[in-house]
Amino acid sequence: MVTWPTEDIQEQLHIPKIHSLFEFRPPYQYDFIGETHNFWEFVYVICGSISATADNHIYNLEPGDIIFHKPLEFHKLQVISEGRASLLISPFSLEGASADVFKDKIFKLTEDQQKIMQSLLDYLRTAAYTVYDDERCLWDFLPNFSKIPTFGQMVITYYYQLMLSLIAAGCTGCESITPQTIIFQNAVNYMNSQVTRQPSVDEIAEYCAVSKAGLERIFKKHTGLGIHKYFVILRLNTAAELLREGRSVTEVAEKLGFSSQAYFSSAYKREFGIWPTEQGD
Repeated sequence: MVTWPTEDIQEQLHIPKIHSLFEFRPPYQYDFIGETHNFWEFVYVICGSISATADNHIYNLEPGDIIFHKPLEFHKLQVISEGRASLLISPFSLEGASADVFKDKIFKLTEDQQKIMQSLLDYLRTAAYTVYDDERCLWDFLPNFSKIPTFGQMVITYYYQLMLSLIAAGCTGCESITPQTIIFQNAVNYMNSQVTRQPSVDEIAEYCAVSKAGLERIFKKHTGLGIHKYFVILRLNTAAELLREGRSVTEVAEKLGFSSQAYFSSAYKREFGIWPTEQGD
């Protein structure tokens, strides 16, 4: 009997769930208000150009670029090219030793990597149960997951091909640097450093050497939110990290300066859709 040598597979990435998958065609100057959630999401630019806010970073993406938003990252997008853009967007769960490679950066895909995405698009566009939403100008591919047994596994095969090739090839970031984005970054960094207290808008503006009104305009442009609301999201994201570390709800609420545990719990529920006691690893 011949004995063959074997090697265990070292799985670098694991995608246990795709939460949504759609092709979106937003018009010129479309401005998504922004969101945060407890899973990953990618946005791939098929055509057009967009500006993407990701925490305190602002990126400009052209056709063939892709951005991965990490869990609990505040993100929004705006179409900056004339005419409609076309985007492939998918929120998904991601685990594995190499997941951190995709944090805080965009990737400019090579010709071969763009072919992977084109093959995925070709497969999606010929799927049997694609639903077109005329009001939102998007093609929703989610119904196929339950109606075609092989659909989900086929889709994540393309995800794995692309993401593993990106791990091997490295990445390129294209952050937009303007006076406004520098002020925005400084403000967010200061807010993160003060997350256990509640600095006033005047205090943040003074730190950034800008007027209160000017700072509010910058936040509205890059986040679609008021400064207070954005800071609440930062605090809740920090809370989620502390809860995953095993801190109690009472301890987290006190550490982050919430007026009561009840207020903290209700704010957490509104933002993430679960109670802090339900926050898992």
